[in-house]
Amino acid sequence: MTLLDEASKRASETLEKLSEAGYEAAVLAVSKASLMLKMARGEASVTQSWLTRSTSAYVAKDKRMAVYSSESPEPWRGILDASRNLRALEESPLYAPLPEPSGSPLSRVDERIRDAALRGDASFVVEDLELSQLGDAAGMVLLEYTATALATTAGAELAYEATRFNGYMRVFRGGASGQWSWTSTVYDVNTAKRALGQAVQLAEECSRLPKATIEPGEYRVLLGPMVVGNLAEELVSSASAGSVIFGMSFLRDAKPGDPVASGVLTVEDRPRDTGLPFFRGFDDEGVATKDKAIIEKGVFKGFLHNTKTARLMGASTTGNAGWILPTAFNIHIAPGTLKPDDMLDSLWDGVYITNNWYTRFQNYLEGEFSTVSRDAVFLVKNGEPRACLGRIRIADRMPRLMKAIEDLSAERWPIQWWEVSHPTLAPYVLLSRARLSVAET
Repeated sequence: MTLLDEASKRASETLEKLSEAGYEAAVLAVSKASLMLKMARGEASVTQSWLTRSTSAYVAKDKRMAVYSSESPEPWRGILDASRNLRALEESPLYAPLPEPSGSPLSRVDERIRDAALRGDASFVVEDLELSQLGDAAGMVLLEYTATALATTAGAELAYEATRFNGYMRVFRGGASGQWSWTSTVYDVNTAKRALGQAVQLAEECSRLPKATIEPGEYRVLLGPMVVGNLAEELVSSASAGSVIFGMSFLRDAKPGDPVASGVLTVEDRPRDTGLPFFRGFDDEGVATKDKAIIEKGVFKGFLHNTKTARLMGASTTGNAGWILPTAFNIHIAPGTLKPDDMLDSLWDGVYITNNWYTRFQNYLEGEFSTVSRDAVFLVKNGEPRACLGRIRIADRMPRLMKAIEDLSAERWPIQWWEVSHPTLAPYVLLSRARLSVAET
């Protein structure tokens, strides 16, 4: 029995038990083979492989609803037992009946990734990516094969397969570091090696420059794709109707047609892009997915919905379920006009930030946030990097930064790592202004 057959069987068996007990339900069964190669001090230090089987269920009765999950071989037992607690819950204002299915399977499988993940053999990765030539480096490479099946009491019986080739690497040179990431649904060695080359280049360039600090204030800023991926994820999260309902969206008052950003910014949810690993032909309710703009040339196009948020807000589902709250899948940011050789000239005098982490919102409704740089940060004068800075804090408001975008790069990078959970096709972004300060270390 294949992993896809196994997942489909678990989904249908669990749904049958829940349906017999009188529940409205949707069951998502996932079987996943993962192979991770970890790098430390420039050597492939650990190779881990594992096979996981998880089953989640949305269960509803009398407008009471909950989500349960299990990794048991017979998941229906624990889920059915837990579902008896529904009677203790209050009726949910988010409840809506599960829709009739309209989606269809959309699969993409790279056999080399699938076979390696199932065998637990990563030996060829070290040679293909020339990892031994990176010098002092740390990071990981992931090969993953996933089989997913959905069954609902509204009639959905859907399943698909996907593979993922994902990684990031942090390269150290002296007291400097550079990091880059990549992600794909195929074993794309060239993209991975280009990402590794970017990490090496950033670390080496930073290590050759003198150290400097800056005074707190407003600066012209060039954000690298790693930073852009992180901030784009926050933007797209704010476009989820769930964030609006729970008071965590700086786009809460936006209406379709409202200008919310610079006219050069277009951000899309692309679940139909099979080149990025979170592609889907159907959402968690069985509704067909569709590619859609969230912001188009600076104009807000609409919130992401499942049937529950759509009913509550008088809208239609956009095929973005999440059983309780809507979610994006793959994120695309449209390219701009900046060429690689022109970016620092366009920045001229300012700060180039290549990576970030610890993004936190102090006020979700106003979009007030801060984030801290990680790895190489360059002070640029007259279009040339003149110094490497320490950790820099961006402390600003998302709506303000969105309107400060002057241009984006023509080239985009497929980014995914722990600070960018959704696969994102991200360019560089040039900001006319951003509030910076030195971060405490």
